[in-house]
Amino acid sequence: MPRGVEQVQAAIEAHSLANIDDYVKTSTMHPELEEAVQHHILLELKSWFFFRKLSCDCARANIALHGFNLLFKRCAIECFADANWLECYLVQRGGICRPVDIPAPTVAFPDDPVDPVQPVYEALRVEKAILEDAIRLCKLADKHGDYPLDDAIETRFLKKETKHVKDMGDLLQQCVRVSKDVGHGVYHLDKELRWKKGITPWAKENNPDNNDLLLKEAAKDLHDPLLYPQ
Repeated sequence: MPRGVEQVQAAIEAHSLANIDDYVKTSTMHPELEEAVQHHILLELKSWFFFRKLSCDCARANIALHGFNLLFKRCAIECFADANWLECYLVQRGGICRPVDIPAPTVAFPDDPVDPVQPVYEALRVEKAILEDAIRLCKLADKHGDYPLDDAIETRFLKKETKHVKDMGDLLQQCVRVSKDVGHGVYHLDKELRWKKGITPWAKENNPDNNDLLLKEAAKDLHDPLLYPQ
């Protein structure tokens, strides 16, 4: 048998017995990191279930806050998408998807009277928990020198989750304000959310990138020689 054939057969046998995931994993993909990523996936799925429950509550005829329904539906879809993205990323890095049971949410939107303050407060806590866990992931990635994971979490999660926490905090303040007179204020706040298709009306103001655009727009005439001759 030619020597080249023997070498090929030896390579086939060696790689047939190997775990190819180990080939894909970098040395920085520590088991502690893989477990932390799995934890964040579970957190996103629990958050998806939480927001889905609130969305369904708001769609009930006894509550009929369809603006809040759209808001919580958006939150649920985003959490589900982020969980799927992170699962794909984990597999890309040589990890294994290990699903676990998702506990049923205990939250409920009150209907007697219909008041959004406590549900929005719970939603704020959920958004903040996602942000803080993403920060924890970044710290672990730095600890193990896993810069690809650090970059992935920063790019995908940190910026938008920071904004989500501020948006939900602003919504809680508005809910507290309008709930002092039950009914009328909540109706108009829900109407505004409905008109914006579930996006908080102040979302643009809480985005630092939009502030940069506003400053650029405000300062563009400073270079106009007709207005400001040299």
